[in-house]
Amino acid sequence: MKFTPLKFQGTLAAAGVALMPYVFLKVNIFKNDGQISLADLSLLTNPSLEYMAAWLLIAVMGSFIVIHLSLTAFFVRELVKWLATSSSFKEILCNPAMNASLFSPLISLPMTMIVLFGPLSFFVPQITVNMQALMAPAFVVFCLLWLPLLILEMKVVHVFLTNKINYQSLNFGWLLDVLALGALSLFGSSLVSASENPLISGTTAIMVAISLAVGVVIFAFKISVLVYQQAKSAIKPTVNILPAYFLFIPPMCLLGFSSFKLMMFTSKSYGVDLSTASFLTMVFSYAGAMAWFVFAIYWLREYLGKEFLSADFSPAQWGMV
Repeated sequence: MKFTPLKFQGTLAAAGVALMPYVFLKVNIFKNDGQISLADLSLLTNPSLEYMAAWLLIAVMGSFIVIHLSLTAFFVRELVKWLATSSSFKEILCNPAMNASLFSPLISLPMTMIVLFGPLSFFVPQITVNMQALMAPAFVVFCLLWLPLLILEMKVVHVFLTNKINYQSLNFGWLLDVLALGALSLFGSSLVSASENPLISGTTAIMVAISLAVGVVIFAFKISVLVYQQAKSAIKPTVNILPAYFLFIPPMCLLGFSSFKLMMFTSKSYGVDLSTASFLTMVFSYAGAMAWFVFAIYWLREYLGKEFLSADFSPAQWGMV
């Protein structure tokens, strides 16, 4: 299959599946808010239901770490080759209905860093031991992703403002740039929380605040346009685009959780009481995401029941993961 940036949706999905067991292990099995590792298995009774469930989750997590990292390495090489030899980048950039697809790599690569500091550290405890020594390289990676993302976003906004838009051609895949801003903000806010270097944490916090502000404004605008257009047309998109409705959920959660972590850092570092605001932000973002999930299941019930298994694969289906 010909390379497109949308292939990074697959690596993003693999990262998500790797993170799910990691979070479940932390919260429900090891009950540890800090770092966990394979050595913690010794704390569980053998054999027990928790012990067997832990091994199952570890197997899933390890498999998808390998899948994510392998696909990322392969697709990054393909992306570099595509940018160097193809004219498709400029063609896609100039198309307001398609240029959001260019953000797929910038969604997946921040998640790679989260996988490295999360699920991979479970198997490689040296990452946790040397966490502070890794903060400077992680900050460099964050900067190398943050600047291109904002530059690309400005170019996309310029294309939108200077071209005549066929709003009926837009779908929820148009939210991929917001998802990229959310993923990068999550990586940045995690860096802010983890770093003990005030220069790194303070600088990253400012950069995260900028990406969050841009993300929230664009998200609000795009959702307003998409909901209005859908209510106006009352006709569902084609089958290959329908799963993109679920793409509302990840940016809602990522932006909300990143804002929460940034507020917690601000409260801790500058003595500003943002506990109420941070709590309401989390409640609003996750309640909104769950409400949309229920709506999407209801709205797409016919597709999910009759067409999902028989329909041809489309990148929009990764949005469901």
